[in-house]
Amino acid sequence: MEIAIQLVIAGILQGGVYALAAFGLSLIFGVSDVLNLAHGEFLMLGGLVTFLVFEATGLNPFLTGLFMLPMTFFLGYMFDRLLMRPLATKKEHVRIMSSVLVTLGAAITIEDGISFLFGAEEKGVDYSLPSFFWGDIYISYLRLLAMVMIAALTVGIHYYLKKTFTGRALRATAQNLRGAMLVGVDTRVIRSVTFGIGSLLASIAGVFYVVLLSIAPDMGLSVTIKYLCIIVLGGLGSLIGSLVGGVLLGLTESVVSYYTPHWGQTAAFLMLVGILLIRPKGLFGK
Repeated sequence: MEIAIQLVIAGILQGGVYALAAFGLSLIFGVSDVLNLAHGEFLMLGGLVTFLVFEATGLNPFLTGLFMLPMTFFLGYMFDRLLMRPLATKKEHVRIMSSVLVTLGAAITIEDGISFLFGAEEKGVDYSLPSFFWGDIYISYLRLLAMVMIAALTVGIHYYLKKTFTGRALRATAQNLRGAMLVGVDTRVIRSVTFGIGSLLASIAGVFYVVLLSIAPDMGLSVTIKYLCIIVLGGLGSLIGSLVGGVLLGLTESVVSYYTPHWGQTAAFLMLVGILLIRPKGLFGK
């Protein structure tokens, strides 16, 4: 029983990190109809910057993540302006195919560039906090702090989308592009802002990744596929769906990996297929 509880706690905490980056990908897809295959690269870059700053100064990695937010938002904003906006006027089938190829090319370019500049080996931040035992159950303060911060960020993003003008314009664009344009929403700016927010969320997840696990230059595409599974599982464009999908994926990987190592991701994808056979639009899709 103690082992089972420990696995559940580990899976929930890991799933929270998954959900944070997955919601950014879901936002981008919902607003722009672009499957951003370079999304995982922003997670890797966030982790890399945190690692480099920590190695040079010893600064708390979570403070580094806070200072990094404007930079990653700007990078995501310019990513859309320079690479995605020229494709927005193309016919739908051309736009979809072109966006996949462009973002894939960007992902490979970033991976190769980072490998050349900083080496291809895995990197992690040696930062820890005291842990505690609740009976026979071991709980890491660091993972608990990460989950609290992720929950706070999720609530903050929820209220941003619900209460601010930009958030409402973003939701309107996702629901009906033509209708949003007719009421005066500058959908081009909203698309770029969405890329900025999505990239920002991915970079924050990268901070948690480099502290709790490790990062590598070639990890971007693999985590992007994992996040795609999460948003399909939870329902495209659903904040709650991304959170639930991330936790389910984290729980599945945690439990299966404990009993059968190296099969965690396979079991998670099989779970995805099983749920979609029952509910094709995902758990919270409409």
